[in-house]
Amino acid sequence: MSENDYQELVGRMLENAAHPTLASDTGLEAARQVGGLATREEIEWAVAGGMAMHLYGSPRLTKDVDIIASNHLSLTPEHPLNFGGSSYTLNVGRYAVQVDWIVRNDGFQKYYRAALKDAIRLPNGLRVVTPEWLVILKFKAGRQKDLDDIVFLLKQEKMVDRSLVKQKIIELGGEDAWLMTMAGFRRLCDLADGRTTEPGKYYDDE
Repeated sequence: MSENDYQELVGRMLENAAHPTLASDTGLEAARQVGGLATREEIEWAVAGGMAMHLYGSPRLTKDVDIIASNHLSLTPEHPLNFGGSSYTLNVGRYAVQVDWIVRNDGFQKYYRAALKDAIRLPNGLRVVTPEWLVILKFKAGRQKDLDDIVFLLKQEKMVDRSLVKQKIIELGGEDAWLMTMAGFRRLCDLADGRTTEPGKYYDDE
């Protein structure tokens, strides 16, 4: 998809959200505030994690805002993140919002940098990782909720280009990286397509 296609996709998802919540509105405002600071400090950034899932139509609420970035902010952090980056608390109205500012310094750094490079800019000023990169980053995280999120994304019509997921993994990690990923990714595709079933939050439409 082109950047305009991605922008229209997010716009449709936000318009069609059945139950917009104060939590999500507050989280988006926190992302706008901290993203504005990053832009002024010439730091590349993009929304990822649960807030990106919200932008792509997921009903799952999130307790914090995850943002991947190219460098650290000038804010005073609450505490460092063990995989690189810092956690901040922003006051948005009467709410305190935790923002995890992720600057990976481990073996997954190249994936996060590539996702950041391909991030799309929305008309409201937010930057967000593409659905394909969200799938890849969540697959690398590997927690059950991340796998559930991947299935949700894969179930959405024309949202995830599955061949592009493969292409991006091979570009960064080579054929061996794809071979290590292939079986797990195909299982998630089968779950999304209804070819197999397992218990999980988003595996069923009910």
